[in-house]
Amino acid sequence: MGDKSEEEEESLDFTSPKFDPLKALYSKNVRLPIPNAPVLDNIHKYRSSLNPREKKRSEKVDKDNEPGPSSEEQPERRFLPHQVPIPNVRPHRDTRNVLSRMKNMTGPLSVLWECMERRVRIKVFTRNMVFFYCVAFLAAFDKHWNLALEDVREVWTRRKRNKVPALGEPSAVNKKELQPRVVVLRTDRKNEVCERHVNQLLLRGEHVALISVLDS
Repeated sequence: MGDKSEEEEESLDFTSPKFDPLKALYSKNVRLPIPNAPVLDNIHKYRSSLNPREKKRSEKVDKDNEPGPSSEEQPERRFLPHQVPIPNVRPHRDTRNVLSRMKNMTGPLSVLWECMERRVRIKVFTRNMVFFYCVAFLAAFDKHWNLALEDVREVWTRRKRNKVPALGEPSAVNKKELQPRVVVLRTDRKNEVCERHVNQLLLRGEHVALISVLDS
């Protein structure tokens, strides 16, 4: 019995070579050599406690890893009556674009608005070296006289072609069929007057010379 008790005391003695840490962990008869020793979480903290420099570093790391105060714990800022923020209510502004500005046009541009609303055809003469005009319905316009036209009939003059086009093998897709058909209205000695129909056309304002209303 004495040998067993001695062996048990040696297995629970920290200084003995026969110390059993697992048995000491579950035993209630363990006597700590230093009763007031600080409890450390890991070996790194034990090493830092031995070296004062490492101890300062570990304390700094622990402070950095500490969670900051939550939004619930932050104190509310209190204002005096004259310090309360004033809500800034901005007036509502309608979005301004080409479609909204056309209604407010004045002068000659107001006539274009009436023609567009009443679906009246207009005749537009352009600045070009050859005689050119188009008859169409107006879809949209702006202050720079840029015009978006629909159901357009173009009329222009061009030099008469004397050369006969070369005839080759017919291709699978005829490119001329994809383009609007050009009709020759009349010819003279050097020029010919042509006409074609286009569904939609965008005409720049710098090319517009004159606009006339055809029917009311």
